[in-house]
Amino acid sequence: MELSTRDRVALANYTEIAEGRGSENGGVLDVSHLPKEQIRSKLPRLYRDLIDLQMLDITETPIEVAPTAHYSMGGVWVRPEDHGTGVEGLYAIGEASRGLHGANRLGGNSLIELMVYGRIVGEEVAEYSRARGTVARSADAVAVARAEMQGLLAGEGKETPRRMQRAIRDLMTEHAGVVRSEVGLRAGLAKLAELEARLPKVTAYPDIAGFDDLAHAFDLLGSILAARATLECALERRETRSCHNREDFPAQDDALRGNMVWSLGGGVSFEAAKEAPESFWDLAYAAADDSVDGKLVE
Repeated sequence: MELSTRDRVALANYTEIAEGRGSENGGVLDVSHLPKEQIRSKLPRLYRDLIDLQMLDITETPIEVAPTAHYSMGGVWVRPEDHGTGVEGLYAIGEASRGLHGANRLGGNSLIELMVYGRIVGEEVAEYSRARGTVARSADAVAVARAEMQGLLAGEGKETPRRMQRAIRDLMTEHAGVVRSEVGLRAGLAKLAELEARLPKVTAYPDIAGFDDLAHAFDLLGSILAARATLECALERRETRSCHNREDFPAQDDALRGNMVWSLGGGVSFEAAKEAPESFWDLAYAAADDSVDGKLVE
């Protein structure tokens, strides 16, 4: 399984745990058969962190592991050519933007995406800014933001942002995790509605350390939206495709080759995948230059 994709490894791990063959807290990863120096050179941070946090030497002792949310392969809808969002002056890249990676991100592609679209968006933003000159802030937008912030700080509710954040994480892990089903997703939506009803009671409490609680409160509001979008889209995607595993729809459906698009108040729509222009195919199949002539080789 060492060279398998993340979705297959996560599913295998989940299956072992769900069928009772896991450890007390998940599954077991054992790398102790590898040379100690290889582990320390290839995994220096993991090696050091586990010693510091758990007094566990992975060169000698197995690690308990379990699947968890690692990367968002969906996000704000953007135009593929410049990653504009449709909101004037607002662009998004990386995990904040729509799924460039399809249903399964390959290792290393996230950094490449940021490098490519970081440059493209940077050039677009610079051009947009040069053409705009001075832009006055919207008084209405500022008033709405101020009211939202003051409401969180002045509230007298007993719900704390961190407790609500934990509840969302638990909900999504249970109902929108590695394996999904209509029953589980609908149960998740019901629990999410209960959390949404508690939002008016959320209060942020600044302390001597600063406004971390307020930052968590705003993160909570975004998490609620992201959770609803994920659950509703997963419910509509009645198939299994890479990291989206529906136990009630185990086959892949070619008619669903594309993106589920969620909008606030508008529900879920489907956007079919478009074929790349023919001019791109030469790039896709261009022979790599692997010669060493005239190059400095270490």
